[in-house]
Amino acid sequence: MENEKLKEKEFNIWKKIRKIRLTRNNFGWWILSIFVLIIIGGTINSWINPEYTYFAPIMWIIDILVLPFGDDLGSIDYRMPTILEGLADGASLTFFISVVSVVIGFFIAIVLAVILVNRSHLFGLKFLTQLYIDFFRSTPLIVQILLVYFGLPSWAIQFIRDLNISTEIFAGTLALTMNTAAYQAEIIRSGILAIPTGQTKAARALGLTSNQTMRYVVLPQAIRIIVPPLTNELINVLLNSSLVSVIGVTELTKRSQSLQSRYFLWPIFLMAAVFYFVLAYSSSKLTKRLEEKLRIPGLGVAND
Repeated sequence: MENEKLKEKEFNIWKKIRKIRLTRNNFGWWILSIFVLIIIGGTINSWINPEYTYFAPIMWIIDILVLPFGDDLGSIDYRMPTILEGLADGASLTFFISVVSVVIGFFIAIVLAVILVNRSHLFGLKFLTQLYIDFFRSTPLIVQILLVYFGLPSWAIQFIRDLNISTEIFAGTLALTMNTAAYQAEIIRSGILAIPTGQTKAARALGLTSNQTMRYVVLPQAIRIIVPPLTNELINVLLNSSLVSVIGVTELTKRSQSLQSRYFLWPIFLMAAVFYFVLAYSSSKLTKRLEEKLRIPGLGVAND
């Protein structure tokens, strides 16, 4: 009996070791974790020493990797450090704009989706909501960006400048937020409608009001269901954020264009594509883990 318990204990320890071992299944997580730690370390280092940027540790690693070919990356091609740091700055702005747009758009989308699934017309509010969604889903994003940028009133522009915020970044982020809110509203609406009506009736039978039922019963389950399509929407916003370059936002695409016009190197666009891939792949890996954590057991997905 004691031998069996000892064997079981050893087996459990072995299972834990296997989970943290570098395998083909968790290789992507190791790479992502190391990358995030390097960025965090670089950010802290930039606070301590203003001469360095958050991208400095990655440049040090690149310099080490190219040692067989020269003293550092700059000795091989003096343009490469400037190009990589410029693309990294553009990528950070791309990520910032995309995340802010998706997060703010998500909360707006919840309100829009709740209005859409409401049975009453709410004094025409439901019609206006549907019109808003149809407009932003049926017109090109680049046109929406131009409409927002050139449509900002002068008092709003002056207020934005008084806050030391770039008008171009504000207009681009606002346009992306309004666009993704429309798409996320449809995603959340579909998630709400996917919840069985029996749960709503049970909640009402227990004495919950319509608002309480939506808040405590329907929405928590709907949000867990719609994590996969929201992941796709985040990646779409990351890639579509390149369109804000038309109004002068120096994000990743605009930076690559500026650097290419300066150095006349076509591989700069290939490097920009690699940055986009890293951002999109990292986001998909993180949200995939979130999907596994939030999935509803017994729903018939994820090998339940």
